[in-house]
Amino acid sequence: MADLDHLLVSGFTQDRPFRSNLSGRSGASPQRNRGPHGNALLRQLELMRLNSEQLSRERRERGFDEAAGMTIAIQFSPAADYDYMLLEWKRDGVEVLSVVDSGAGPVVAVYVPDGKLTALEKRVREYLNEDTKTGKPKNAKLVNSIDGIRRAAFEQLWTEDEPAPVQLDEVRWYQLWIRHGGRIARDVAMDFAAAAEPLQIEVEPGYVNFPGRVVLAVRSTRRALEQAMTLLDVIAEIRSVQPSAEFFLSNLAPREQANWTQDLHGRCTFEVPDAGPYVTLLDTGVNHGHLLLRDALSAADVHAVMPAWGGADHDGHGTEMAGLVCHGNLMDALAATGGIAIPHRLESVNIFPPQGVNPPHLYGWVLAQAVDIVETHRPQRQRVFATMTTAIGPGAGKPSEWSAAIDQMAFGLNGLVPYANGVDWSPGGLRPRLFVLSTGNVPWVGWNAYPTINQRTSVEDPGQSWNALTVGACTHFTDVDRVKWPTAVPIAQEGGLSPASTTSLLWANSWPIKPDVVAEGGNGSLDPLPHVTVGPESLRVLTTSHQQHDSPFAESGDTSAAAAEVGRICGHLRAQYPTYSESTIRALVVHGARHTPLMRAQLPLNHDKADIKNLLRTFGFGKVSLPNSLYSSEHAPTLVIQDTIVPYKAVGSAIQLNELKLHELPWPADVLRALGGTTVEMRITLSYFIEPNPSRRGWQSKFRYQSHGLRFAVKGATETEARFNQRINKVDREEAELDGDESMPDPDRTAWEVGAQLRSRGSLHSDVWTGTAAALAEKSHVAVFPVGGWWKDWSGSNRAGVPVGYSLIVSIRPVDAIAAEIDLYTPIRTAIAVANEIEIDTQP
Repeated sequence: MADLDHLLVSGFTQDRPFRSNLSGRSGASPQRNRGPHGNALLRQLELMRLNSEQLSRERRERGFDEAAGMTIAIQFSPAADYDYMLLEWKRDGVEVLSVVDSGAGPVVAVYVPDGKLTALEKRVREYLNEDTKTGKPKNAKLVNSIDGIRRAAFEQLWTEDEPAPVQLDEVRWYQLWIRHGGRIARDVAMDFAAAAEPLQIEVEPGYVNFPGRVVLAVRSTRRALEQAMTLLDVIAEIRSVQPSAEFFLSNLAPREQANWTQDLHGRCTFEVPDAGPYVTLLDTGVNHGHLLLRDALSAADVHAVMPAWGGADHDGHGTEMAGLVCHGNLMDALAATGGIAIPHRLESVNIFPPQGVNPPHLYGWVLAQAVDIVETHRPQRQRVFATMTTAIGPGAGKPSEWSAAIDQMAFGLNGLVPYANGVDWSPGGLRPRLFVLSTGNVPWVGWNAYPTINQRTSVEDPGQSWNALTVGACTHFTDVDRVKWPTAVPIAQEGGLSPASTTSLLWANSWPIKPDVVAEGGNGSLDPLPHVTVGPESLRVLTTSHQQHDSPFAESGDTSAAAAEVGRICGHLRAQYPTYSESTIRALVVHGARHTPLMRAQLPLNHDKADIKNLLRTFGFGKVSLPNSLYSSEHAPTLVIQDTIVPYKAVGSAIQLNELKLHELPWPADVLRALGGTTVEMRITLSYFIEPNPSRRGWQSKFRYQSHGLRFAVKGATETEARFNQRINKVDREEAELDGDESMPDPDRTAWEVGAQLRSRGSLHSDVWTGTAAALAEKSHVAVFPVGGWWKDWSGSNRAGVPVGYSLIVSIRPVDAIAAEIDLYTPIRTAIAVANEIEIDTQP
């Protein structure tokens, strides 16, 4: 059956005003004995005032700004349900810095400007002496939620899950998240470095800028940082810095000969420079003189973050990844006999020094420099960025400086100076980028504990990035030469998780599903039991060697090789669909992935959503497939919708939800009804990029990291269009004068595999509905609508009215073999063409 391009749909969309049917809940607060409780807090605040006066004298004596303010710690009751954003009293300059769990309830670190403790004192006195109209103490929700107030200590600003360092004089690396108060980020970084010097705090060059924060890397002791907290009072958070992961490469010599390389090179057709898209590899550099790489990678496109490092590959990893990004697994290419067209080209930026590794500072800053180098060199190119470097550490899905910097660049901001001149929200003002990341590897010495160790080893930083494609590894390699390896037993079964792949099974439910997808990463063996062997060669991926004169080929694998394969697929997609957005390319990779039979076999017979969640947090949405992602077919058409939505609007001083997009699906309804009870499948993927806000200020809602959230809903087969709109939109309910509390669940909710709640994680949502063709004929509309985010919560964000893009991918296919030859593609294409002709005819 012929490969057909996907169908780009326009002209089937309504913009409708939107309000959510979900009602917010009012948080509880513990009951208090009003007089004793309020007076106790006033005594604690008086002690804070005396501390503030003493602090001012010490600052004056040591030459620091005596009116710098102070940071206090407010201990909240574990029984309280309080929105800490309400503590941000802008008129007084009071700012929430961070929230940590003390074990006895949340502790909120709050910056209070000099002389502004009176703002809190005033509210406590009102609590003691004034009543509301309902007879309750004024400010009772706030004051009753507070257990106590004290000076903030190091632990209140330490926002990592692991314990804070105990040794006061141990020199180590830290990340400092600095308040910038609306100042220029570069000035904030320079001022802090100057002020920190007499405190013996070494500040690394470079910084990363997020909303309200400037992130610096410092080498210091805990004692010195405690002094900086007190004397400078600009530190909002303190975090640790993790070391870079090592690359685990095999030393087994390849068996192939140089003439195979020459034969394959002769069968390859390479894209000419600047005629197609580029995959930009951020790794150890590339030796571009390799016969299989030199026609895809020009010498002028080999860069390094620091010119002294040079762009050549001294490690081997970068050249191996380049071969996989260009050709895929060379075993497949070498086994073929026909011509091979490679529609994308390569760029390389070396992000590692020739000797040793990067100092453990700001990886986001390093990547931002690498991105800036290639974009300055050739700004007009379409690119996909791929990096396989991860940081070893106890990941839990929480955003880091590194992952948030990637999210920031993917959203479209300049990673080096994202807010220097404000954000250009005009069309074309942002420059979205697609990043492909690996999940990081389980060290091979632990593979004999497979798969338990994989389930207990978290996806590594920056794999938790919301906007990037994070790639884990599976394997189909299980064949072993029994003559050479008589006792070797493959670790993973065919179609299962690679022994190297990490998972997000230990993450909190609110964090994104990771990996997004998996790809071939090779296998390992136990030889003899229980000793681990990486390989033998038949269980690994074949690629290009950085030492071509010694051997043209090298073996590779693990999640690095898997990420390289996804980078290759993205290159093909960008070449095939040059007008598709980065968000759409990401969606198509996920939309084309499928779980193998062995992956699905881990689901119990009567599985529930918790089992589906574990499947997704292990394998993502399945193994990638270039054909599935790249093409439609007559019986399995894929519709691509690229649109924008304005999620929020300003109403007075409040920010509210704004609009809903209702997409009509140009189904061949007559054809589907004729198929009657034939089983069909509809797959929907929604993809969008968020602007990150990674400071850990304890905003309880899971939406607070993301600037905005979007969701999709599909009309039920038994619903009218009006009933569907009323189910999802409060505006339609009110217009129909319906009871706002009436329950209107999705009548088809049990037919969705993932379900609305589980698929809402992150900024990429995918699900599959299975039912009859007759029912599908009536599922004629998909709505895309906003939910909360920090753009809505933070009125000072100035993001109301800002449009954001999204991609909606919808495909259908018959599951029953008897209907596999039915042409569903042509009638949809015809309907789209007719609608476009009508739209053109009606233009003035």
